[in-house]
Amino acid sequence: QTLWYCSTIYSPITRLRSSKMASSKIISFFLFIFFFGSVNSFFTPAASSWGRLQSTSLAVSPQDDGNAKNVMLRREMMQKSLTFGALLTASPAYARSAKSRTTGYDVQHTEAEWAQMLSPQQSFILRQGGTESPYSSILEGEDRAGLFVCAGCGTPLFNSKQKFHSGTGWPSFAAPTMSKSNPDVSNVEMEDVSTFQYQLAGAEVRCRTCGGHLGDVFADGFLFPGTPAFATGKRYCIDGGALIFVPNNQSADGELEFVRGDLPPAKSARPVFQG
Repeated sequence: QTLWYCSTIYSPITRLRSSKMASSKIISFFLFIFFFGSVNSFFTPAASSWGRLQSTSLAVSPQDDGNAKNVMLRREMMQKSLTFGALLTASPAYARSAKSRTTGYDVQHTEAEWAQMLSPQQSFILRQGGTESPYSSILEGEDRAGLFVCAGCGTPLFNSKQKFHSGTGWPSFAAPTMSKSNPDVSNVEMEDVSTFQYQLAGAEVRCRTCGGHLGDVFADGFLFPGTPAFATGKRYCIDGGALIFVPNNQSADGELEFVRGDLPPAKSARPVFQG
């Protein structure tokens, strides 16, 4: 029962779309999950049941109109199912890092200014550390060549060459874009957590320029053979609403074409903006 519970909770396993993973890695991973799931079930009170997990791990996006069923925080879901009680407990609605999203960053604005600059969805994600619903961003299905930049400051964050479909419902990338001024540093800042915590539950990632919350990075790239993540060993699980996509092939009239990630997926035509 513990093995079933843990494997169900861990979304990369339940949502993995490929059957080409080596059997030895599957066995090793499930043994790892079984061990920590067993320890968790031993030390965690009965109140930490699946029902309680559902009721305490919901974050409501402004686009969801009160429907919180599909907005369980990615890392919160894993932490509450795989860790020792409150060892890695996070806020049920927002990214848990207490680090300021303003101090120390090159681009700074007051919260009132951010509210004027960003849409409600962008503000919810970038400035409040919220999580959008899976499959709610048009950028999850964006496959054209181009750059994904920060919706708050325009910093290039991810190249389309590093994008892949993880089956989780959020835009996924294998690696971030490196800084032009310092090729050894990426434009995406990773939360400073222990190796144990990162391997088990991931870490928050932010825009290194403005401090805006982007999503989480997980050390499970090996679960996605045939994708760029398999080579890097990482999966950057990013909220589409935190991004703007700028395609490579721009029109000759000089007007910039871009796609805002806070828009819902289009059923037929792809909405684009001129600016």
